Amino acid sequence: MIWANVHWIPLAAFILLPTTFITTYALSVYLHDVAPEFPYISDTGTNSPESCIFSQFLNITAFLYLFTIYLRYKQIEQYYRDHLSLESPKIMSRNRWSLFVGVIACLGLSIVANFQETNLIIVHLIGAFTCFGCGMIYCWIQTWISFKAYPIVNSRSCAIFRFFLCTIMTITFVIQSVCGPLAFKFYDGDNPRKWTIKDGGYWLHISASIAEWIMALSLDIFIGTYITEMRKISMSSPKVLFLVENVNILSANYPFTNDDQVEVYHGSNSPDSLRRDINSLHTNFRNRPNSGTGNGGGVQVGSINNQVLIH
Repeated sequence: MIWANVHWIPLAAFILLPTTFITTYALSVYLHDVAPEFPYISDTGTNSPESCIFSQFLNITAFLYLFTIYLRYKQIEQYYRDHLSLESPKIMSRNRWSLFVGVIACLGLSIVANFQETNLIIVHLIGAFTCFGCGMIYCWIQTWISFKAYPIVNSRSCAIFRFFLCTIMTITFVIQSVCGPLAFKFYDGDNPRKWTIKDGGYWLHISASIAEWIMALSLDIFIGTYITEMRKISMSSPKVLFLVENVNILSANYPFTNDDQVEVYHGSNSPDSLRRDINSLHTNFRNRPNSGTGNGGGVQVGSINNQVLIH
């Protein structure tokens, strides 16, 4: 089965993150849980019931981000396998690194969602730093790849726009990392979620909070830039290989036995050697001109009584 609407994944992620933040912000202000003047994003998801919405939808967003990052990884990998160049090994290596860093960033986002700052502040801060720090590194790597992949995968204007977003993320990450701790150093109040100008460190707090909001939205917009590109790609369901051992081929009602396309090969006696034979035959028959992989078909491999069946 081929799924042609891959772009729905980054589109859903692009919409869900700001929707979550706006919803929890509006609800926390309505319930007087935070001050309306630029609270930290995490402040809006600390108290119940907004914390429940914050956790649930951020977990979904983390999954959608992870799915989008994987799709982007496969898109670049497939392109540079089909269009080999001198830079292909370097780009595919950077692409793998971006996948690794992106997965760590999504894990950080999930930690932010599940460990509220009022419960485990250290774990929450580690998750936030991991999410934004690794997310920023991921975006820089993919921006570099975007300039290399121009003009087939993306346009030059898209690569430049991604560079602009990465610059914004880097500046705001530095501002938030510096002003945030300094603001708490000068804070002399009772409830940091209702920070007032009399509590000390107010303007440092406002600077860090605004930087955090801009950084999060820049990261979300970066993911949103994948939407147009992923309209051009599709995804097919994976092939499944069945390994059936110790079955009598003469008496078994095997679905391939009456098929003209079934080929029987004698494999090795040991299960490990048999599996190696199956993997080797799968690769060989998949590359046959008449294997049907180009139009939705495929090669099916199985074994019965140490015999390998190719369909």
